[in-house]
Amino acid sequence: MNLIATAVKKLEETVEHSGCEEGAVSLSRSTTIPLCQYPRGVCIEARFGDRRAHVVTPEPIQACTKVSFMFGAPLERPIERSAACAIINAVSGFFCINRRLNACTETDHTRCKQALAAELRGKTAFVAGSSRTLPEDAGIAYTDDPAAADVVLVTGPGLIEADALAAVEGALQDRRVIFLGPSTAGVAALLKHEHWCPYGH
Repeated sequence: MNLIATAVKKLEETVEHSGCEEGAVSLSRSTTIPLCQYPRGVCIEARFGDRRAHVVTPEPIQACTKVSFMFGAPLERPIERSAACAIINAVSGFFCINRRLNACTETDHTRCKQALAAELRGKTAFVAGSSRTLPEDAGIAYTDDPAAADVVLVTGPGLIEADALAAVEGALQDRRVIFLGPSTAGVAALLKHEHWCPYGH
């Protein structure tokens, strides 16, 4: 069972008998939502009840579906993981499990990046998933080999792209993994992994 399917299973257990299992979720592309500076991809917004959340993904999808569509599914295709991650973010927000549904504004980008750079200083980092920007600091070394990294950073696409997801799953066994931004917030909250989004809301 991959990491996303594991998070779905946890969400299923959480919402069981709540009446929300068959609740409708709409997924649509958005070009107006403020985005986290780190991931590269297309923004998909999920709407569930009074909550809106999103995922930045290389595999966008637009659909109307139910929360239960993902229950028991292997979620082996990237487009299925895109939908699942967006739904997880919105539904976990509805149940107040996930408190980071939306990214900060550009006014917070510099201090976010500076704080993350300080956290990574002196370490070797691997980035799982496509990224637009990363902290730049003379004390940070980036590597293309997850086995050589002290820290693995996970962008939204890192949960969608097969190779990146495999690297994350391997790293969770024996090294520090930091999930970045609102795209990864639902999965991180459900599975109790470290999450970085100090100025999101």
